[in-house]
Amino acid sequence: MHLAVSPRRAPNQPRNTPIPEPFEIIPFSTEGWVFAAARRLRNIFRRWDADAIFVTTDREHLIAATACWMTRSGSVVRWTPSGKKLEMHISGILAAWLTKTAYLFASETDRRASSIPKNAIESGSAELGVDLASYPSNGAKAPSPEEGPVTEKPDGAPLKFIVCIYDPTSRGRAATAIRTMSMLAPRHPNLRLMIVGPGSDDEDLRMQAAALRVLHLVSFLGERDDQVNLMKDAYLGWVVAEADTGAYGILDLMALGIPTVASEGGIAQRYVAHGISGALYPPDDSASTAAAVAGMLQSEESRLAMGKAARTRVAREFPESTTIEGFDRAANSARTRGRRPG
Repeated sequence: MHLAVSPRRAPNQPRNTPIPEPFEIIPFSTEGWVFAAARRLRNIFRRWDADAIFVTTDREHLIAATACWMTRSGSVVRWTPSGKKLEMHISGILAAWLTKTAYLFASETDRRASSIPKNAIESGSAELGVDLASYPSNGAKAPSPEEGPVTEKPDGAPLKFIVCIYDPTSRGRAATAIRTMSMLAPRHPNLRLMIVGPGSDDEDLRMQAAALRVLHLVSFLGERDDQVNLMKDAYLGWVVAEADTGAYGILDLMALGIPTVASEGGIAQRYVAHGISGALYPPDDSASTAAAVAGMLQSEESRLAMGKAARTRVAREFPESTTIEGFDRAANSARTRGRRPG
Protein backbone atom coordinates (compact mmCIF):
# COMPACT_ATOMS: atom_id res chain seq x y z
CA MET A 1 0.00 0.00 0.00
CA HIS A 2 1.19 3.56 -0.69
CA LEU A 3 0.03 6.90 0.71
CA ALA A 4 0.11 10.28 -1.00
CA VAL A 5 0.78 12.67 1.88
CA SER A 6 1.27 16.40 2.39
CA PRO A 7 2.84 18.35 5.27
CA ARG A 8 0.53 19.00 8.21
CA ARG A 9 -1.71 22.05 7.97
CA ALA A 10 -1.99 24.58 10.75
CA PRO A 11 -4.72 23.69 13.29
CA ASN A 12 -7.00 26.51 12.09
CA GLN A 13 -6.38 25.90 8.39
CA PRO A 14 -9.34 24.37 6.49
CA ARG A 15 -8.63 20.95 5.06
CA ASN A 16 -9.54 21.97 1.53
CA THR A 17 -6.98 24.80 1.50
CA PRO A 18 -4.41 24.08 -1.23
CA ILE A 19 -0.89 23.36 -0.01
CA PRO A 20 1.94 24.70 -2.21
CA GLU A 21 4.36 21.87 -1.42
CA PRO A 22 4.01 18.72 -3.60
CA PHE A 23 2.68 15.60 -1.94
CA GLU A 24 5.03 12.72 -1.16
CA ILE A 25 4.50 9.00 -1.76
CA ILE A 26 5.32 6.77 1.22
CA PRO A 27 4.97 2.97 1.62
CA PHE A 28 3.01 1.32 4.40
CA SER A 29 3.09 -2.29 5.63
CA THR A 30 -0.25 -4.11 5.81
CA GLU A 31 1.02 -7.03 7.89
CA GLY A 32 -1.04 -8.32 10.82
CA TRP A 33 -4.69 -8.01 11.82
CA VAL A 34 -6.72 -5.60 9.70
CA PHE A 35 -7.86 -3.41 12.59
CA ALA A 36 -4.33 -3.25 14.04
CA ALA A 37 -2.95 -2.18 10.66
CA ALA A 38 -5.69 0.46 10.40
CA ARG A 39 -4.69 1.85 13.80
CA ARG A 40 -1.05 2.07 12.68
CA LEU A 41 -2.22 3.95 9.63
CA ARG A 42 -4.27 6.27 11.81
CA ASN A 43 -1.08 7.12 13.73
CA ILE A 44 0.56 8.19 10.48
CA PHE A 45 -2.28 10.67 9.98
CA ARG A 46 -1.09 12.49 13.11
CA ARG A 47 2.18 13.34 11.32
CA TRP A 48 0.89 13.83 7.80
CA ASP A 49 -2.22 14.90 5.97
CA ALA A 50 -3.16 11.84 3.93
CA ASP A 51 -4.60 13.21 0.72
CA ALA A 52 -5.04 9.80 -0.87
CA ILE A 53 -4.19 6.22 0.01
CA PHE A 54 -3.42 4.02 -2.99
CA VAL A 55 -4.40 0.36 -2.61
CA THR A 56 -4.57 -2.67 -4.87
CA THR A 57 -6.19 -5.56 -2.99
CA ASP A 58 -9.37 -5.99 -0.95
CA ARG A 59 -7.30 -6.31 2.23
CA GLU A 60 -5.41 -3.08 1.59
CA HIS A 61 -8.67 -1.38 0.68
CA LEU A 62 -10.31 -2.41 3.98
CA ILE A 63 -7.32 -1.29 6.07
CA ALA A 64 -7.19 2.11 4.36
CA ALA A 65 -10.96 2.63 4.44
CA THR A 66 -11.09 1.74 8.14
CA ALA A 67 -8.31 4.22 8.97
CA CYS A 68 -10.04 6.97 6.98
CA TRP A 69 -13.35 6.21 8.71
CA MET A 70 -11.69 6.30 12.16
CA THR A 71 -10.01 9.65 11.56
CA ARG A 72 -12.61 11.21 9.25
CA SER A 73 -9.76 12.22 6.95
CA GLY A 74 -8.11 10.97 3.81
CA SER A 75 -9.58 9.15 0.83
CA VAL A 76 -8.83 5.93 -1.00
CA VAL A 77 -7.76 5.32 -4.60
CA ARG A 78 -7.98 1.70 -5.68
CA TRP A 79 -5.56 0.72 -8.44
CA THR A 80 -6.35 -2.24 -10.70
CA PRO A 81 -3.17 -3.74 -12.23
CA SER A 82 -2.60 -3.62 -15.97
CA GLY A 83 -4.68 -6.07 -17.97
CA LYS A 84 -6.93 -6.96 -15.02
CA LYS A 85 -10.60 -6.32 -14.22
CA LEU A 86 -11.64 -4.83 -10.90
CA GLU A 87 -12.59 -7.71 -8.58
CA MET A 88 -14.13 -6.92 -5.19
CA HIS A 89 -15.24 -9.49 -2.64
CA ILE A 90 -16.93 -8.97 0.73
CA SER A 91 -14.05 -7.09 2.37
CA GLY A 92 -13.67 -4.81 -0.65
CA ILE A 93 -17.39 -4.06 -0.77
CA LEU A 94 -17.33 -3.25 2.97
CA ALA A 95 -14.33 -0.96 2.41
CA ALA A 96 -16.12 0.93 -0.36
CA TRP A 97 -19.11 1.40 1.98
CA LEU A 98 -16.92 2.73 4.83
CA THR A 99 -15.03 5.26 2.71
CA LYS A 100 -15.81 6.61 -0.74
CA THR A 101 -13.21 5.43 -3.21
CA ALA A 102 -11.81 6.52 -6.56
CA TYR A 103 -10.95 3.73 -8.99
CA LEU A 104 -7.91 3.92 -11.24
CA PHE A 105 -6.99 1.62 -14.12
CA ALA A 106 -3.95 1.13 -16.33
CA SER A 107 -5.97 1.77 -19.49
CA GLU A 108 -9.39 2.84 -20.67
CA THR A 109 -9.88 -0.71 -21.97
CA ASP A 110 -9.43 -2.11 -18.45
CA ARG A 111 -11.76 0.52 -17.02
CA ARG A 112 -14.55 -0.20 -19.49
CA ALA A 113 -14.25 -3.94 -18.86
CA SER A 114 -14.76 -3.50 -15.09
CA SER A 115 -17.89 -3.06 -13.02
CA ILE A 116 -17.37 0.05 -10.88
CA PRO A 117 -19.35 0.60 -7.64
CA LYS A 118 -22.12 3.19 -7.92
CA ASN A 119 -20.84 5.20 -4.93
CA ALA A 120 -17.39 5.69 -6.47
CA ILE A 121 -15.86 9.15 -6.27
CA GLU A 122 -14.85 8.65 -9.89
CA SER A 123 -13.05 6.22 -12.17
CA GLY A 124 -10.18 7.02 -14.49
CA SER A 125 -7.06 5.65 -16.09
CA ALA A 126 -3.32 6.19 -15.87
CA GLU A 127 -1.70 4.60 -18.90
CA LEU A 128 1.59 3.03 -17.82
CA GLY A 129 4.63 4.64 -19.38
CA VAL A 130 8.34 5.25 -18.88
CA ASP A 131 10.81 8.11 -19.17
CA LEU A 132 12.69 7.29 -22.36
CA ALA A 133 15.46 9.79 -21.54
CA SER A 134 16.50 7.68 -18.54
CA TYR A 135 17.43 4.69 -20.72
CA PRO A 136 20.58 4.28 -22.83
CA SER A 137 19.83 4.65 -26.52
CA ASN A 138 22.08 1.86 -27.83
CA GLY A 139 19.92 -1.12 -26.88
CA ALA A 140 19.72 -4.10 -29.27
CA LYS A 141 23.15 -3.27 -30.63
CA ALA A 142 25.14 -6.01 -32.29
CA PRO A 143 27.38 -7.50 -29.55
CA SER A 144 31.13 -7.52 -29.92
CA PRO A 145 33.85 -9.39 -27.98
CA GLU A 146 35.09 -6.08 -26.57
CA GLU A 147 31.70 -4.81 -25.39
CA GLY A 148 29.71 -7.97 -24.88
CA PRO A 149 29.67 -10.43 -21.98
CA VAL A 150 32.61 -12.73 -21.32
CA THR A 151 32.63 -15.55 -23.87
CA GLU A 152 32.93 -19.26 -23.19
CA LYS A 153 33.63 -20.45 -26.72
CA PRO A 154 37.15 -20.82 -28.10
CA ASP A 155 36.12 -19.10 -31.34
CA GLY A 156 35.58 -15.86 -29.39
CA ALA A 157 31.91 -15.59 -30.37
CA PRO A 158 30.02 -13.55 -27.76
CA LEU A 159 27.27 -15.06 -25.68
CA LYS A 160 23.73 -14.04 -26.59
CA PHE A 161 21.62 -13.43 -23.50
CA ILE A 162 17.84 -13.61 -23.37
CA VAL A 163 16.52 -11.84 -20.25
CA CYS A 164 13.25 -13.35 -19.03
CA ILE A 165 11.05 -11.19 -16.76
CA TYR A 166 9.25 -13.38 -14.22
CA ASP A 167 6.65 -13.05 -11.47
CA PRO A 168 5.20 -15.68 -9.09
CA THR A 169 2.17 -16.27 -11.36
CA SER A 170 4.22 -17.17 -14.42
CA ARG A 171 5.80 -20.54 -13.65
CA GLY A 172 4.04 -22.27 -16.54
CA ARG A 173 5.09 -19.61 -19.04
CA ALA A 174 8.64 -19.73 -17.71
CA ALA A 175 8.62 -23.49 -18.30
CA THR A 176 7.82 -22.75 -21.97
CA ALA A 177 10.88 -20.47 -22.11
CA ILE A 178 13.07 -23.21 -20.61
CA ARG A 179 11.74 -25.84 -23.04
CA THR A 180 12.35 -23.45 -25.92
CA MET A 181 15.91 -22.98 -24.68
CA SER A 182 16.45 -26.75 -24.80
CA MET A 183 15.26 -26.82 -28.44
CA LEU A 184 17.48 -23.93 -29.51
CA ALA A 185 20.64 -24.90 -27.62
CA PRO A 186 22.00 -27.48 -30.11
CA ARG A 187 22.03 -24.96 -32.98
CA HIS A 188 22.81 -21.90 -30.83
CA PRO A 189 25.54 -22.96 -28.38
CA ASN A 190 26.23 -19.34 -27.37
CA LEU A 191 22.65 -18.70 -26.25
CA ARG A 192 21.95 -18.17 -22.54
CA LEU A 193 18.72 -17.51 -20.60
CA MET A 194 18.58 -15.30 -17.49
CA ILE A 195 15.32 -15.44 -15.52
CA VAL A 196 14.86 -12.47 -13.19
CA GLY A 197 12.06 -11.25 -10.94
CA PRO A 198 10.37 -12.17 -7.65
CA GLY A 199 10.26 -15.95 -7.27
CA SER A 200 12.50 -16.67 -10.27
CA ASP A 201 15.01 -18.53 -8.09
CA ASP A 202 12.36 -21.17 -7.39
CA GLU A 203 13.71 -24.70 -7.01
CA ASP A 204 11.02 -26.17 -9.29
CA LEU A 205 12.29 -24.06 -12.18
CA ARG A 206 15.80 -25.34 -11.59
CA MET A 207 14.50 -28.91 -11.62
CA GLN A 208 12.76 -28.32 -14.96
CA ALA A 209 15.97 -26.96 -16.45
CA ALA A 210 17.92 -29.90 -15.07
CA ALA A 211 15.41 -32.40 -16.49
CA LEU A 212 15.82 -30.78 -19.93
CA ARG A 213 19.64 -30.76 -19.51
CA VAL A 214 19.96 -27.00 -19.86
CA LEU A 215 20.63 -26.09 -16.22
CA HIS A 216 24.10 -24.86 -17.21
CA LEU A 217 22.54 -22.51 -19.78
CA VAL A 218 19.92 -20.91 -17.51
CA SER A 219 20.51 -18.46 -14.63
CA PHE A 220 17.86 -18.03 -11.92
CA LEU A 221 18.54 -14.60 -10.48
CA GLY A 222 15.59 -13.86 -8.20
CA GLU A 223 14.45 -10.32 -7.50
CA ARG A 224 17.13 -7.77 -8.40
CA ASP A 225 17.53 -4.03 -7.94
CA ASP A 226 19.68 -3.85 -11.08
CA GLN A 227 17.12 -5.46 -13.40
CA VAL A 228 17.31 -2.73 -16.03
CA ASN A 229 21.11 -3.01 -16.10
CA LEU A 230 20.73 -6.72 -16.80
CA MET A 231 18.31 -5.95 -19.61
CA LYS A 232 20.44 -3.40 -21.43
CA ASP A 233 22.98 -5.98 -22.59
CA ALA A 234 20.37 -8.54 -23.60
CA TYR A 235 20.12 -9.84 -27.14
CA LEU A 236 16.38 -10.43 -26.73
CA GLY A 237 13.82 -9.91 -23.97
CA TRP A 238 11.25 -12.48 -22.92
CA VAL A 239 8.39 -11.43 -20.65
CA VAL A 240 6.41 -14.17 -18.91
CA ALA A 241 5.17 -11.93 -16.06
CA GLU A 242 1.71 -10.42 -16.19
CA ALA A 243 -0.09 -7.37 -14.73
CA ASP A 244 2.10 -4.38 -13.80
CA THR A 245 5.33 -6.42 -13.54
CA GLY A 246 4.86 -7.68 -17.07
CA ALA A 247 3.82 -4.29 -18.44
CA TYR A 248 6.82 -2.49 -16.98
CA GLY A 249 9.12 -5.33 -18.04
CA ILE A 250 7.96 -4.91 -21.63
CA LEU A 251 8.20 -1.12 -21.49
CA ASP A 252 11.74 -1.30 -20.05
CA LEU A 253 12.85 -3.60 -22.86
CA MET A 254 11.17 -1.49 -25.51
CA ALA A 255 12.75 1.69 -24.13
CA LEU A 256 16.14 -0.03 -24.31
CA GLY A 257 15.49 -0.90 -27.94
CA ILE A 258 15.39 -4.66 -27.32
CA PRO A 259 12.84 -6.84 -29.16
CA THR A 260 10.48 -8.69 -26.84
CA VAL A 261 9.06 -12.21 -26.98
CA ALA A 262 5.83 -12.84 -25.04
CA SER A 263 2.63 -14.87 -25.01
CA GLU A 264 -0.09 -13.54 -27.28
CA GLY A 265 -2.74 -14.27 -24.67
CA GLY A 266 -1.54 -11.79 -22.04
CA ILE A 267 -0.69 -8.18 -21.32
CA ALA A 268 1.92 -8.11 -24.10
CA GLN A 269 -0.75 -7.70 -26.78
CA ARG A 270 -1.20 -4.11 -25.63
CA TYR A 271 2.47 -3.20 -26.06
CA VAL A 272 4.18 -5.55 -28.52
CA ALA A 273 3.40 -5.22 -32.24
CA HIS A 274 3.94 -8.73 -33.57
CA GLY A 275 6.65 -8.85 -36.22
CA ILE A 276 7.38 -5.13 -35.81
CA SER A 277 8.70 -4.61 -32.27
CA GLY A 278 8.84 -8.24 -31.13
CA ALA A 279 7.14 -11.60 -31.41
CA LEU A 280 3.98 -12.98 -29.82
CA TYR A 281 3.66 -16.75 -29.57
CA PRO A 282 0.69 -19.07 -28.85
CA PRO A 283 0.51 -19.98 -25.14
CA ASP A 284 2.26 -23.24 -24.19
CA ASP A 285 3.47 -23.88 -27.75
CA SER A 286 7.21 -24.42 -27.42
CA ALA A 287 7.70 -25.45 -31.04
CA SER A 288 6.15 -22.27 -32.47
CA THR A 289 8.00 -20.19 -29.91
CA ALA A 290 11.33 -21.80 -30.76
CA ALA A 291 10.75 -21.07 -34.45
CA ALA A 292 9.95 -17.41 -33.72
CA VAL A 293 12.98 -16.94 -31.48
CA ALA A 294 15.26 -18.76 -33.93
CA GLY A 295 14.16 -16.38 -36.68
CA MET A 296 15.03 -13.38 -34.51
CA LEU A 297 18.42 -14.88 -33.67
CA GLN A 298 19.31 -15.55 -37.30
CA SER A 299 18.47 -12.13 -38.72
CA GLU A 300 20.54 -9.41 -37.07
CA GLU A 301 19.12 -6.75 -39.36
CA SER A 302 15.55 -7.69 -38.45
CA ARG A 303 16.37 -7.78 -34.73
CA LEU A 304 17.89 -4.30 -34.80
CA ALA A 305 14.93 -2.95 -36.78
CA MET A 306 12.51 -4.41 -34.22
CA GLY A 307 14.45 -2.82 -31.39
CA LYS A 308 14.36 0.58 -33.07
CA ALA A 309 10.63 0.25 -33.72
CA ALA A 310 10.03 -0.71 -30.08
CA ARG A 311 11.88 2.35 -28.79
CA THR A 312 10.02 4.62 -31.20
CA ARG A 313 6.67 3.22 -30.09
CA VAL A 314 7.43 3.85 -26.40
CA ALA A 315 8.32 7.46 -27.16
CA ARG A 316 5.14 7.96 -29.14
CA GLU A 317 2.52 6.00 -27.17
CA PHE A 318 3.77 5.27 -23.63
CA PRO A 319 5.46 8.32 -22.07
CA GLU A 320 5.84 8.47 -18.30
CA SER A 321 3.91 11.74 -18.22
CA THR A 322 0.64 9.91 -18.85
CA THR A 323 1.17 7.78 -15.75
CA ILE A 324 2.07 10.74 -13.56
CA GLU A 325 -0.88 12.79 -14.80
CA GLY A 326 -3.31 9.92 -14.22
CA PHE A 327 -2.17 9.30 -10.65
CA ASP A 328 -2.11 13.02 -9.94
CA ARG A 329 -5.70 13.42 -11.16
CA ALA A 330 -6.85 10.49 -9.04
CA ALA A 331 -5.10 11.77 -5.90
CA ASN A 332 -6.50 15.28 -6.31
CA SER A 333 -9.99 14.03 -7.09
CA ALA A 334 -9.96 11.80 -4.01
CA ARG A 335 -8.76 14.73 -1.88
CA THR A 336 -11.34 17.24 -3.10
CA ARG A 337 -14.42 15.20 -3.94
CA GLY A 338 -13.95 12.61 -1.23
CA ARG A 339 -13.39 14.97 1.69
CA ARG A 340 -15.80 14.90 4.60
CA PRO A 341 -17.67 17.94 5.87
CA GLY A 342 -16.27 19.79 8.85
